[in-house]
Amino acid sequence: MATAELKFQSDGRRASQRRGPATLRLLEAERSEAIFPVLLGEIVALGHPRAMVLDVDFDSGEITPSAALKWPRHLIGKFATQIWSTDNPIAGVLNSGHPAAFPKTSLHNRPLYIHPIFYSNKALCWEAERMRSENCLAVQNARREKRIRLEEQTCSTCEMRAYASVIVVELGKNTTEAVLAELAHIIELANRCLSRLFKVEHYYNRMRDMEITIAQMGTVMQSMADPVILTDTQHRVIMQNRAAERFFKVPDEMTEGLIRAVELNNMLFSAALSSMLVLGNDAHRDLTLVDAIEGEEMLFEAVSGPTFGPDGMQIGTVTVMRDVTDLRRADQELWLNYDKLREAEEVVRQDRDRLNLIIENVGDPIVVCDSAARIVLLDPLAQELFGSSSDSPSDAILVKNQSDFTNYISSFTFSFAERETAPLRIYNPAIKQSIEYDARSGKIFDERGQVSYTVTVLRDLTALRKVEQLKVERRMLEIEKFAATGRLAATIAHEVNNPMEAIKNAIYLLAGSVPESATPVYNILKSETERVARIVRQMLGLYRNTEQVKPVSVNTIVEDTLLILTRQLQRANVELLTRLRPLPDAVIAADQIRQVLSNLIINAKDAMPNGGRLHIRTRHLHGKDELHGWVQIIIADTGTGISAEMTRAIFEPFVTTKGEKGTGLGLWIVKGIIQNHAGKLLIRSRMGKGTVFRIDLPVVKS
Repeated sequence: MATAELKFQSDGRRASQRRGPATLRLLEAERSEAIFPVLLGEIVALGHPRAMVLDVDFDSGEITPSAALKWPRHLIGKFATQIWSTDNPIAGVLNSGHPAAFPKTSLHNRPLYIHPIFYSNKALCWEAERMRSENCLAVQNARREKRIRLEEQTCSTCEMRAYASVIVVELGKNTTEAVLAELAHIIELANRCLSRLFKVEHYYNRMRDMEITIAQMGTVMQSMADPVILTDTQHRVIMQNRAAERFFKVPDEMTEGLIRAVELNNMLFSAALSSMLVLGNDAHRDLTLVDAIEGEEMLFEAVSGPTFGPDGMQIGTVTVMRDVTDLRRADQELWLNYDKLREAEEVVRQDRDRLNLIIENVGDPIVVCDSAARIVLLDPLAQELFGSSSDSPSDAILVKNQSDFTNYISSFTFSFAERETAPLRIYNPAIKQSIEYDARSGKIFDERGQVSYTVTVLRDLTALRKVEQLKVERRMLEIEKFAATGRLAATIAHEVNNPMEAIKNAIYLLAGSVPESATPVYNILKSETERVARIVRQMLGLYRNTEQVKPVSVNTIVEDTLLILTRQLQRANVELLTRLRPLPDAVIAADQIRQVLSNLIINAKDAMPNGGRLHIRTRHLHGKDELHGWVQIIIADTGTGISAEMTRAIFEPFVTTKGEKGTGLGLWIVKGIIQNHAGKLLIRSRMGKGTVFRIDLPVVKS
């Protein structure tokens, strides 16, 4: 940057008058903070109107006023600038490194003298002399051999952060070159004093930091539970912590045994340290020492490392001894436990193989899930249903099976029940059929009582339920046969009873007309007739139902019957649709009406071999006198239907639409039960459309 120069008259009178006292006052300063106030005072004492000091922040690049003398406060802020503002005369002088005078600037309307000062010294610092290095920042700044770079004001030898400031002086009217020379001399003198004090403070701060670091390291060393020993190159102990003094320092209460123990420990330690240093590649070694206080032998692992000076030469060794007595004992116990563990592992392996063999031969799918209801283990049968536990199933059927099972096992895992048995319908790809499994699940808990795993066994009860169904059907068939036999016997007895009553009456009328010779024959005829009448009455009593009639809810009977037969309808793919309206109680025999409903529902299921819909509805029909009425039950299916000819004879005994599978007695018994209850039984059917049965049972309003 171009700067204007002022021409001054030569006047050397005042140059020698102020130099001596100014030097003394600057040399008397003990802190770097006192230099600038003394300097500003000396500048004003030379006759200059005012002076100012601006500090440079290397991190932010800001140049800000830090001290001023006789400068108006409102004008001080104008001198703040940045290092990179080359248009500013202060930044220009600072970057050039040379002072300059300006007759007039944008900062001030009067002549200014701007003088930069940097950390500088003509002699090398202590670190540079010791390291025999010429890279001393103070010397480089003092020589001004090259342009001073503000971003590099950190010494590469001692790593001290330097300083930079700018002195701004307002010049008087009659300023000569001698005055400027004296002004520059005072500023340079102040800078030398400032550099000296700055370096002294740097050394002082470093000493304080080192003392703090040494104190901290000593505290850390003393607080360590393991013995720590610092030795020189001759293996002499320089420093040791309290834990090491227990083994290597003679205690205050000296006894012959303690002294011998300490001497033995020192000898063993020196021998081990020498051996480690000679070998070089072995930085740790086991060392047995004697506890000087307890008198017990202790096993240590001594770990040593060399310490180096600033010149890279080894000055000593740091050794840390770790107590491994308990560790070695634990190591021995660990190996013993390891042998026991291997034996136990062999037992567990045998148990595992035995358990896997049992699982493979159970014959039921087994699924193991974790605490998040995720499948973790499947046996071969379960893999056929859900796929592999490690791979995501790609088949849509397996995905649906896994989704249904996950819903069930999630509900069980997060419930409070420890065991659960529930039906679960899953599609079996092997037989291409949906099967209802009996899922039996149990929980395995960890030591905290949380669910760790769940085990589910899926038992296929299809064959068992078929057997049960066959038993029920056989029992019902036997009951129907027994009921039909009783009904037939009652019918025959009823038909025989009528002529028997006529014979009895005729015998009674012949009582006075029988000759005396025929009396024995008459008596035999009379007694045998009475015996035949008793037999007929016994046959009639065999069929009579002894169940007492009572008020019962017909809707309840319907619901109970459907509860028993629901699974049969589901397996037959029969959709059940019910609409049960409020009904009054009917005076009926509940078991007989339940038998009627079971017979009609099973017939409807058999009439729909490929599935269909079964409608069951109930309603109350009011009578004309508002006192009597009817309970109506409608059972309608969408099955194959019954022909018109068969419909007319369907209630006769031994008439069936099932061929050899049916007995032909079911509907005959149903009609008889309804008639005994004074009810009505109607049928309506169409081939291929279905069949409708309507039952009307009388009720009386209470």
